[in-house]
Amino acid sequence: MSFADPASLQLFELLAGLLSQLSSEHNQVRKAAEDQLNNHWLVNQPGPLLAGLAYLTANSPDLNVRNFSPVLLRRIALREAKESTIIELVGDHVRSSVQENLLKSLSTEPESSVRNKVCDTVAQIAEHLLLRGSSWDELVTATLSFASSPNAVLRKTAFLVVSGVPSLYVRHNPATLASLFNSGAQDPEMSVRLACVKAAIYYLLHTEQDARNAMAGLVPLLLNIIPPVMADTAHEDNAVECLGYFIELAESYPKLFKSVIAEVVAFMTQQMQNKELEDGTRQTCLELLLTLTENAPGLMRKYQPFGPTVIPIILEWMSELEDEPEWYNRDNSDDDDQDTNETAGEQAMDRLAIYLGGKIVLPVAFSHIPALVASPEWQRRHAGLRCISAIGEGCHKLMEAELEKVINVVIPHLRDPHPRVRHAACNAIGQMCTDFAPNIQNRFHERILANLIPVMDDPQYLRVASYGAAAMVNFSENAREIIAPYLESIIPKLLNLMNTGKVFAQEQSITTLATVADSAGAEFSKYYSSIMPVLLNFLQNARDKELRSLRGKTLECASLVALAVGKDVFQQHAHQFIHLLQETQQSVTDPDDPQSSYLLSAWARVCKVLGTEFAPYLDVILPPLVASAQLKPDVVAFGEDEEIGDQYTEEEGWEMLQLSGKRIGIKTSVLEEKCTAVEMLVCYVQEMGALFHPYVQSTTELVLPMLKFYFHDGVRFAACSVIPLLVKSWVLANYPQQQIGALFQSVAAKIFDAMNDETDIALVGQFFATFADSHDAAGFQSMTPELLNQFTLQCQKHLQSYFERMAERADTRAQPDYDPEDEDALVDDEYNDENLLDEIAKGIHTLFKYYKSAFLPYFDQLLPAINHFLVSAESSARQWALCVYCDVIEFTGQDSGRYSHHFLNAIASGISDPSADIRQSAAYGVGVAALFGTTLYTDLCREAVPHLFAAVNAPDSREDDNILATENCIAAIGKICKAYKDANLFDYNQAVGAWFQTLPIIEDSEEAAFVYGYLLDLIDSHHPSVVSQEFAHLQKLVHVITQVLVRPSLLTGHEAITARLVKSLGSLLAQCDQNTRASLWTGLSPETQSFLTSKGYV
Repeated sequence: MSFADPASLQLFELLAGLLSQLSSEHNQVRKAAEDQLNNHWLVNQPGPLLAGLAYLTANSPDLNVRNFSPVLLRRIALREAKESTIIELVGDHVRSSVQENLLKSLSTEPESSVRNKVCDTVAQIAEHLLLRGSSWDELVTATLSFASSPNAVLRKTAFLVVSGVPSLYVRHNPATLASLFNSGAQDPEMSVRLACVKAAIYYLLHTEQDARNAMAGLVPLLLNIIPPVMADTAHEDNAVECLGYFIELAESYPKLFKSVIAEVVAFMTQQMQNKELEDGTRQTCLELLLTLTENAPGLMRKYQPFGPTVIPIILEWMSELEDEPEWYNRDNSDDDDQDTNETAGEQAMDRLAIYLGGKIVLPVAFSHIPALVASPEWQRRHAGLRCISAIGEGCHKLMEAELEKVINVVIPHLRDPHPRVRHAACNAIGQMCTDFAPNIQNRFHERILANLIPVMDDPQYLRVASYGAAAMVNFSENAREIIAPYLESIIPKLLNLMNTGKVFAQEQSITTLATVADSAGAEFSKYYSSIMPVLLNFLQNARDKELRSLRGKTLECASLVALAVGKDVFQQHAHQFIHLLQETQQSVTDPDDPQSSYLLSAWARVCKVLGTEFAPYLDVILPPLVASAQLKPDVVAFGEDEEIGDQYTEEEGWEMLQLSGKRIGIKTSVLEEKCTAVEMLVCYVQEMGALFHPYVQSTTELVLPMLKFYFHDGVRFAACSVIPLLVKSWVLANYPQQQIGALFQSVAAKIFDAMNDETDIALVGQFFATFADSHDAAGFQSMTPELLNQFTLQCQKHLQSYFERMAERADTRAQPDYDPEDEDALVDDEYNDENLLDEIAKGIHTLFKYYKSAFLPYFDQLLPAINHFLVSAESSARQWALCVYCDVIEFTGQDSGRYSHHFLNAIASGISDPSADIRQSAAYGVGVAALFGTTLYTDLCREAVPHLFAAVNAPDSREDDNILATENCIAAIGKICKAYKDANLFDYNQAVGAWFQTLPIIEDSEEAAFVYGYLLDLIDSHHPSVVSQEFAHLQKLVHVITQVLVRPSLLTGHEAITARLVKSLGSLLAQCDQNTRASLWTGLSPETQSFLTSKGYV
């Protein structure tokens, strides 16, 4: 069918009439046209519809039709239909006609508004076809031709199309595109130059690395376009738009700016100071510099003038404040104007501190801060204090070393004559209490609280008083051992705030009271009787809708108070509070009711307080909790140029992400509620134990899909935490092994499935941990051969990925432009990787624990990777391999011998390794070799003894970094002595005596049970090297035993050994005369004496 025939042209005239009707002001006319379009044209003749819209776009004499037709063409062409799109379903002939007319419109359209819409339609159709494997070579040819046209409109059109679909052009000769952009950047017409900026940058963002590197010289040329545009006030918006494109480039490829960084800093800082420009323009100039800093911190650090140039300008911005009367009556949680230079400056200082680092930011900032805080102008004092707040996190290490000096700067301003400055001082103290916790609380609690508590008593300026209470939250969160003596001063201030009648002050006072109670714990009990009735009375009577947030915070406060004081104190109000929780839960019908999230946490805290007595309420709380856990995120998609409505703002709980040319909006407030709900499930299953058993199956079915809930990592981590507890609940409830095994197998299969495509290292580590914990919870062989194979494959995959990342880090550090300031990021990556290794090892350990030698066929598949680790230059990798081989020895005994040629030398040499972690693992390996492979590893153990003693007796062996390795060496000597007592490998009595002199071990709880169990065996057998009437010998033995007894956690789970130690201590002292006993007693510290007496051990 030809679309140039009279019948087609007549059809297109009808279509033009339909477009006019679609634009009608009359609803009935417009609705009838919409029905005809959707029910006739789209259903019966989609091909002629697309062809007609393209024809009208190129040929209609009616401007309104030409304006509307390309927009409608784009929407209909890309509409999904039958697992495809309409543009794909209509066939080649229609597509050719559409493309031909669109190209014609590009070359002939006189109206810029229509031309822009045609460019958008062309670009989106071209992009779509490209993604589906097609191309549009005629479009490339046309645009390259347009670029050399004497007509500026066509030259601009070329760049508009390239910027709309840059991926179409990356397939073509880079030299041709470079020439195109070079000429465009020097075009005599400003509009062409501006279009060229976008096109060139979008091409650079989409092209291959080689082409991008070859075009690096293009960036200075493009940057030169901005100054004359910026100088013309009529084109300021165009300059801001161009800067936005450079910001996108800086986010992805900041090193393209390397050759012009001095010029960029100079020009942008000059514009930042140009007060003739709009504030938004000046802030965009700053944003480019911040984006470069965040994405190429090394580059910006090396340009030494950057910090000293930009920071003073930012501090001036932070002083641009007006004393607005309405500020004093606003809630602290109400957003102040976020578009001001003052706010932008504060955020900039935070970002600069984090990415430039304290070495650059702190000296420059504090060269200005003293003058600012001493200024007679309150705005400048305010700026200095807010700067201190902003840079604390990024300058943490250097500021902590000078913490007292910083405190001395801030604290006087808690009494500043201007309330805005007092408010800023509260902010600084609060932020520092978070950034430098718990050091700042431990060292300066008296000074801080002596000055902060009075701020909460400011009836004239309630916003300042409530912000003082907010700072108290920051202080209290890390002051558990400190806050109690100050409660008598704090609580009356908070009660006064509660009685002000201002909701924002009441909310803050209740929030602070909750945090203080949580921190004070049992010490809060003396205030319970005066606080809890007030909270319950408020909950009973405050029913108005506008008080819902305050009610929610009161629920939180009451439940935290209950948790702090414990069950015995709370019991008197438990029934009343639970009744109020039930009433509140039944009253919540609005999905946006803020009480919902507070209810979730309050119920969980009551569960923690009451323990198993809470079981009758599970049927009440689980349905709404499950409903919250089942929430699905609200997701909306917007085209790149589509306007986003006011209902999708950050204030309304929406977060925008860029994905495949679209903006995706996600309502994060829903995600937070979902995450809280799953975290509360963890609490209920943990506290209820066996009593949760009726809900295990349904809860498991609820949380397993969340392992792949990619919208929110918190949900996934919480789901991982609850899964092992669910398995344990059935075990505690004595369910049949077959049923527990089936539950575990479903869990393991889902874990491996989620792990398979996961790239987040922290999550992969959590998945391995959840697997191991779930298997341990089951407590027996629960894996099928298929699951064992899947586990092995996941280990192989992630061990290989670890090595690749380790090599990448080594390569990064070896680069000539590597900046040591970037080391923190690499260290963070290493931490995540080492945690992953630990969790993989834990999984392997668990399978060896339950399957013993039956796991070896699967282990054999891991041998190449493990042996690769064993010879790595990285000590963490070698240690990991040693730990795995320790499990092989411990759990397979004699069968481990077939692997000994892999690990014997590594264990033997590891005892003397410079790395404490390697020494610790090697010593542990020797110990398990002695206990579980006695006859196999005789030579290893005999030769290890002198090296173990050497490690223990080294001058620095008891330092913090070495103590665990040393104690493992001590334990290994003991294991060798025990295992080879009668083997005549060495002088046993001499070795036992020397071993006894190395005691006590007081840090390694995993080795303590063996060490002190063996010591007790030697005492019971009256071994002469341990039991002797010589005073020095007795004193040593008493010292060792008492050092263990005063550390109860050292033998947690081994109460029988503790009891034996107490009995042995009593027997030893009973056998001594009175003078000897007195001498032994006085040789103990007063703290030890007090502890032993209080426990009744002596």
